[in-house]
Amino acid sequence: MIRVAAALIFDKQGNFLIAERAHGKLAGKWEFPGGKIEAGETEEQAVAREIQEELGISVAPKKIVGVFSHTYAEQEVELALVRCSPFDDSQKIISDGSHAAHAWVQFSDCENYDFAPLDHEIVDFLKQATENN
Repeated sequence: MIRVAAALIFDKQGNFLIAERAHGKLAGKWEFPGGKIEAGETEEQAVAREIQEELGISVAPKKIVGVFSHTYAEQEVELALVRCSPFDDSQKIISDGSHAAHAWVQFSDCENYDFAPLDHEIVDFLKQATENN
């Protein structure tokens, strides 16, 4: 099993950040940005490191929103979704090449994006959680 952490980052207008994978089997799919949890790291430490490395921005992890898993053909992935502090728009997102693009979206926009299977499950979970509040 591969353990990863991904960031749920909102801007001041209530949009959240998604990114389009540039490489690998899921190239062209949209996801919540993040990456593998390294040995000795917490989910929060991993997400802060990955977002800094991949997007060049600093985030302050607040809490784990949920843990999700998906079995791909070759491996099982467990993803911890970590809510981070609101995005400081004085920072500029600069991809390290891991992502071809990024977007700030509302839940109502998600149907316009081709999400990776695990991230699609997360979007559905978040939509339901939002509707129930």
